[in-house]
Amino acid sequence: MSATSSAINPKGPRTETATANPIAWVCDYLCSSVGQKVLVAITGTLLVTFVLFHMIGNLKMFAGPESINKYAYFLKHDLGAMIWIARGGLLGCFLLHLTLALWLKSRATAARPIGYAYGGNAQATPASKTMMQTGLVVGVFVLFHLAHYTFGTVHGVPSPDGKGETNYLDLQYKMPDGKMVHNVYAMVVAGFSTPWISLVYLLCQIVLFVHLSHGIQSAFQTLGLVNRRFVKVARALGVGIAGAIVAGNFAIVIAIWGGWVK
Repeated sequence: MSATSSAINPKGPRTETATANPIAWVCDYLCSSVGQKVLVAITGTLLVTFVLFHMIGNLKMFAGPESINKYAYFLKHDLGAMIWIARGGLLGCFLLHLTLALWLKSRATAARPIGYAYGGNAQATPASKTMMQTGLVVGVFVLFHLAHYTFGTVHGVPSPDGKGETNYLDLQYKMPDGKMVHNVYAMVVAGFSTPWISLVYLLCQIVLFVHLSHGIQSAFQTLGLVNRRFVKVARALGVGIAGAIVAGNFAIVIAIWGGWVK
């Protein structure tokens, strides 16, 4: 053999040339299944963070109408353009999270159109098996929640004369300094004073707990924050965070039912 002959790769010639372009690498990574799972975990984490702080803010209901109405006015008016940037970011996270989750599920189904003869899995839980279903229910609930409290198109407050309804968005509250603001306190009380609406919220909170209890644990593992030794810790954190969110939301509804928030 000639000394000048080149070595032959036993696996054949290189079909793709390596690139040092970091943007191209990121694009290739995010287009892969692993990269998309990471994006699902990141967007899910951002959404859980919002839901947690949203629940904490709603607990101002227990401090009375002035507290929650002042807080709502701050979010809607004092933040200016920042609130619209945050809303746009949340909407983008929600759509990306949902789209990628559906895409990954469809790819997994297409890769194995015929299921296993025995579908049992010792590590699978009801929450992990129903992530897609619970996620879709949560998505529909988010749309209902926006229609109910943000746009006021689901239900209204009976007028004092009993001849009609007042839209949630028309409720007003007079602050101690004389400023008139949206009466979020009265809106929430009116909403959860309606039995069927409260029932929808409570049932959806249970579905949310099932989804988050596994989703948070899965995000920890996907992002490489825990290994097999700490799976139980991640599971406990998932259940704890999901439980805290649902418990806070439950407390508001139950307090209105019981007359503690009037």
